[in-house]
Amino acid sequence: MQSWSISVGLALVLMASMNPAAQAREVVEATVERSVGAPPAVIRGLLDAAPQPNGKLLLVFPGWPGIPRIEIREGRPAWLYLQQHVEEMKPLLHQAGISLMTVDCPTDQWGLRGPTPTACDDNYRSSEQHASDVRSLLRRTSELTGLRIFYVMGHSYGAVSSHWLAVRLGEELAGSIHSATQSIPGGGAFTQYAFSVAGIQPSQMPKTSIYLHHRDDLCRFTPYDFAKARGVNGLMTVVGGNRWSEPCGKASFHSYAERSQEVGAAVVRWINDGVITPLIKGAGD
Repeated sequence: MQSWSISVGLALVLMASMNPAAQAREVVEATVERSVGAPPAVIRGLLDAAPQPNGKLLLVFPGWPGIPRIEIREGRPAWLYLQQHVEEMKPLLHQAGISLMTVDCPTDQWGLRGPTPTACDDNYRSSEQHASDVRSLLRRTSELTGLRIFYVMGHSYGAVSSHWLAVRLGEELAGSIHSATQSIPGGGAFTQYAFSVAGIQPSQMPKTSIYLHHRDDLCRFTPYDFAKARGVNGLMTVVGGNRWSEPCGKASFHSYAERSQEVGAAVVRWINDGVITPLIKGAGD
């Protein structure tokens, strides 16, 4: 198992495991440019390096509430949640040499703790500051790991970040995947969440930007028609699987339940070979 020395901006922790071959999960952090006071605000990523990395890193921006609160507690990485179907895809990504990092909102955008966010809304995610913060994390990750080929994947509300990062970072990214994009904002207290995506023109999106969406997504905030209309550079449509949960939940079409392996294989083909899988389905579909 690879071991690195702890340095400023990086906290390395080996996860306890019964499998001695298990890879370390590492918290990488970078101080953001606007930091004032003590402690300074930081942006963190939870890194799962591939056993034999090929230099490519997929950065994941998880869905609602979009703030996993990655930190170190008692010498170990801690978080509120990770994107479940991406976790299920991880063995396929690692086998293909692709490393994985879940990206958090910076600590000054955490807001109040709980299931509904009070910060890190579209006003931040659409800003140049968000792009600058992520750029700082990418730079720090490169310094410490040698990984330099970056892809982003935002799921559901996290796709607000993947859209704006594709626009603002441009060629600094090798590609972007917009998964089950939330294109309809929440109502009431959540009108500041996902209002900005519809304003991005297709011409603003780089050619390395593609869409991934379940054809029968039942979540009212993430209609398939948005991806179908915007996927001019590539659309990967998922069919089949499990719909039996809350429509926007983790065991539903929205989150590719029972199709995560097929989705993972398609993501690997696109990242490593540039091949788009137009229809992602199971054996019985």
